[in-house]
Amino acid sequence: MSNPFPSRGGGPLLVDHHSHQPAWKRLHRSPFFWIAAAFIAAAMTVYVMTNNLANVPGQKVQPPVPALAP
Repeated sequence: MSNPFPSRGGGPLLVDHHSHQPAWKRLHRSPFFWIAAAFIAAAMTVYVMTNNLANVPGQKVQPPVPALAP
């Protein structure tokens, strides 16, 4: 019968026999991590600065829709 509780040895990201550092420390030294972090930060900045991407350049501002029809 198979064991319902897997061992706590960790997967490939948690255990690396070539290094004595934890995986999260090795990850933060990767240039791919920092490139991805920069892209995510830029995307979040654009999203916040454009007010939820509501300000599209070149579009006319539409008048607000009244709450009740006349």
